[in-house]
Amino acid sequence: MNERRPAQFHRLGPVLYPAGLAMQRAMAERVMAGDPDQILVLEHDAVYTLGRNATPADIHVNASFLQEAGIEVHRVDRGGQVTYHGPGQVVVYPICDLRRGGLDVGRFVHGLEEAMIRTALGFGVKAERMPGRPGIWVGDQKLGALGIHLRRWVSTHGLAFNVAPDLGPFGWITPCGMADKGVCSLRSLLGEDCPSWDHAADRLVANLVDVLHLEHRPVPVPTQSVSATTWRRGPAGPEVLIMLRQPEDGLWWSSVTGMVEPGESLQEAAIREVLEETGLVGRLAPLDFSHSFFIDPQSLGLLGGEAHFNRETCFQVEVSRDSVLDLNLEEHSTCRWCSLEEALELVRWDGAKKAIRLLERFLSGGPGQ
Repeated sequence: MNERRPAQFHRLGPVLYPAGLAMQRAMAERVMAGDPDQILVLEHDAVYTLGRNATPADIHVNASFLQEAGIEVHRVDRGGQVTYHGPGQVVVYPICDLRRGGLDVGRFVHGLEEAMIRTALGFGVKAERMPGRPGIWVGDQKLGALGIHLRRWVSTHGLAFNVAPDLGPFGWITPCGMADKGVCSLRSLLGEDCPSWDHAADRLVANLVDVLHLEHRPVPVPTQSVSATTWRRGPAGPEVLIMLRQPEDGLWWSSVTGMVEPGESLQEAAIREVLEETGLVGRLAPLDFSHSFFIDPQSLGLLGGEAHFNRETCFQVEVSRDSVLDLNLEEHSTCRWCSLEEALELVRWDGAKKAIRLLERFLSGGPGQ
């Protein structure tokens, strides 16, 4: 495998887990159609994923505990058992056609492990393989996990490298089915000398390029959008404004959303979108949450536009109860003010649901998720 494999690298930052699955499916279809390999570098929200060999018994806490902790559970088609993803962990999904350059499954898995081993060593940590146990280890503690799925020789899923995640949630599961082994991170091993997420991700990508003989190809710059969860104080509690988009725009319930225009700040875009879509003016505040996702207009039944990655930054806007709503009927057919619980049931997208939950946390005085 002397020739370099063309690959496009997407540095995505925070990605909600369902959006990550959708990205992988979309990128796999493109690779199967002849596009270069696609390498997704990202950070997930708190989630347990159950591989093909996992059982519910591998999670040792009940659903109400998980809900309070803000951890979702997803069954996936990769190999292995249960693992945890969360902030502070570098996740890499290499969507690769293994037939290119004669790369077999064993060499591919070995290469992913080697990239993590080299990354750890670059920060002064000696990690090793453990026979029969995928991933990389420092003693009997796992520093990096690995699990892949193949369809028509194109890989999905990938690796998770522990930089500085909260290690507590690993204690609520049997991680990777191994009750006699532990989990570590660069933070737990290095303390204050732990690198930042960005620094570790840079090193890991560089090592993947070297080990898998990849060659960077240009990628389009992701678009930027904002969401502004608009709410008011009602007699029975907070009321969230939810609007139904016109059929040509998707026919789904949503909060205020829109693209950032050239020269605008994120705050300016959010204020403008609220005014244009609702005629309302209120008090804007950040929800300290942004996330990336893949937009494929054709799969959504929309009339036009190119498929692309987008990064959305989320705000909340409080408006006065006696403000007069002027709905933009070019974009929305109707709207309603509803409770937080009703809004969660109505909105389609996980990012909108996350924003509503963060608003609920803000109103209850609790910590952000």
